[in-house]
Amino acid sequence: MRIGGRRFKLPVVSRLTLAWLAFAALAAGVALYTASDDSRRRAAIAMTVEGIERIAPPAERAPSIADKIERQAFGRQAAASAIEIPVEEAFGDEAEDALEGIEAGASAFADRADDIVITVDGAPARAIAATPTLASLTSLRIAEPDAALLQRTAYGKAPRIAADGRRAAKVYARPFTPGESPHVALIVGGLGLNRALTERAIDELPPEVTLAFAPYARDLDFWARRAREAGHEFMIELPMENRSGEGEALGPATLLTSRDEAQNLQRLDWILSRAEGYFGVTNYLGAHFSADRAAVDPVLARVAAAGLAYVDDTGALKGRKGGGVAIVSRLIDPGFGAEKTRTARDLESLEKYAARSGEALGKTYVNADTLDALVDWAGGLGSRGVALAPASAVLAMRATDS
Repeated sequence: MRIGGRRFKLPVVSRLTLAWLAFAALAAGVALYTASDDSRRRAAIAMTVEGIERIAPPAERAPSIADKIERQAFGRQAAASAIEIPVEEAFGDEAEDALEGIEAGASAFADRADDIVITVDGAPARAIAATPTLASLTSLRIAEPDAALLQRTAYGKAPRIAADGRRAAKVYARPFTPGESPHVALIVGGLGLNRALTERAIDELPPEVTLAFAPYARDLDFWARRAREAGHEFMIELPMENRSGEGEALGPATLLTSRDEAQNLQRLDWILSRAEGYFGVTNYLGAHFSADRAAVDPVLARVAAAGLAYVDDTGALKGRKGGGVAIVSRLIDPGFGAEKTRTARDLESLEKYAARSGEALGKTYVNADTLDALVDWAGGLGSRGVALAPASAVLAMRATDS
């Protein structure tokens, strides 16, 4: 460029300024385009941790007690075939002192803070099958937890007899009107430890089937609500010493003959506070503990004082009268793998018992094979002239006859 016959050049500073201005304009254009594009996509993709999924499994875990229970076969004497489950393997190191120093209302087996699900749709995380199925909408629903039937304990809310005399054993029982046919009731235990099997049991079994949940189950309140919505009455299992010296295999809340009365009642109180709205409790194993009168009597007294029913499958309590104690007529063998035909055999025997006595109470433990067999069996009861009844109904029949 010439000015007055001389060649003119922009100062170096001016050229640098122009370069920076051009770069700034380009950057501003990119930023505007990115913001515009992001605004269009923001509704489609959102990372949120606001919905904490408490039933999400940890990324890595050791084999749980649920895995052990699924492989454990129960014969007619539920106690006889128990396997050893080291405490550290079943519950982890943090569970060994789970009942010590527990705060009011806190769970000794509280979920880990890092058990979360991050959703990418911007919506809160959803629990498994939180929406009731069609079957649950058409079934009789169990009564909601009643504050008058609850008392506060060091571990949370636990059942009690209401001031007006009402008991959980009656209030939370599934409504049932006996007919002329023989009645068969079935308790399916070991639930809450395996999410898939628990979900199937709630949804696929007829609502007259009584469910029993392990006290160590995560999100027990969630499963209790699901069971109620599907019309199932339910119980809580009491892990008990099965054979002398082997009780610790069932976790820190196990009732043991080696513990004194106060220690066992402390553990019982923790178990009873694990959920609300159940009508009774039942043993998990416990042949040795149930046969020890000095050990089991205080437990049965506390259960009765709470207004709960108690169902025993060990046979050790036969002959007991009153106190809401009932004895299982037959323990149904789950029949794992090649032995699954045992389940059908025992169910047939249960029906025959009902035909002779007018009623029968059976109990089994859940696994995939058992569940399939139970669904098939229950579906054909009516055609064989047998009525399926909730366990609480059979207990009421026995109380009337005694």
